[in-house]
Amino acid sequence: MIQPDDFARQAARRRSPPELVMSVVMLRRKRIPMRQIASRHGLCMEGVRQILLRYSKAQSSAAPDAEADADAECDDGLMAGFREAMPAGHPVSMNAIWSGLERWRNIDAMRPQ
Repeated sequence: MIQPDDFARQAARRRSPPELVMSVVMLRRKRIPMRQIASRHGLCMEGVRQILLRYSKAQSSAAPDAEADADAECDDGLMAGFREAMPAGHPVSMNAIWSGLERWRNIDAMRPQ
């Protein structure tokens, strides 16, 4: 079992104990996508993101040269690549594709013959 560090204890909540936080952080450091981490631990992707944000915030508050801003985050690579690609056929991406195609179809219909 992974021993949680002080940052994991600070980032822990009632539903995410320090051991879970440390496990999520270690998997993310191995560059495993957030979706896979979420499925391994029975969480949603937003839950994984929140755990990583709390962990980063705990790290940045302990840094000696931390900014005075409360939103300052330590770039440990945990949040790198947060914007992961949507799976093929995702409703949001399909909506965007169809609306783009409809726009081009309407442009052709508006051209003078």
